[in-house]
Amino acid sequence: MKELRFETGLAEMTVNGGRVIRFNPSDVGFMDTLYTLLGKIEAIEAEANKKQAKTDELGKLFDLSRSSDRRMRDAVDSVFGEGFCDDVFSGVRLTALADGLSVLENFVFAIMDEMDGSVRNNLAKREGRIAKYTAKYQARKNAAPLE
Repeated sequence: MKELRFETGLAEMTVNGGRVIRFNPSDVGFMDTLYTLLGKIEAIEAEANKKQAKTDELGKLFDLSRSSDRRMRDAVDSVFGEGFCDDVFSGVRLTALADGLSVLENFVFAIMDEMDGSVRNNLAKREGRIAKYTAKYQARKNAAPLE
């Protein structure tokens, strides 16, 4: 049986040696998924900040931090697979700062940078590929009919 094979753009990337993720870095739908995830994370942070502002009790602040981190991890795991955060962000809260951003922001922005490069690369290739196929099928159209 024949098998039709074509490029889907799926790429596999290892994330900090902890997990492999698979996605098409030129897929606008995946970008939408990332922005939706960031929206969920921002909502969790805003809710936690409101609750934290209402207490001076250190133990309660730590409890709120643990709870919001767990909710954020659940949101990230819902996108990248169960246990993703445990594999990739083991031993660190997602809101911990690293190089001026939160650990989670560093991760998401690294993906977005990858996506930006992929879109630019694919757009550069696109014109040439379309021209090639247009010329190929235009030549067939203009060829003498078979008898």
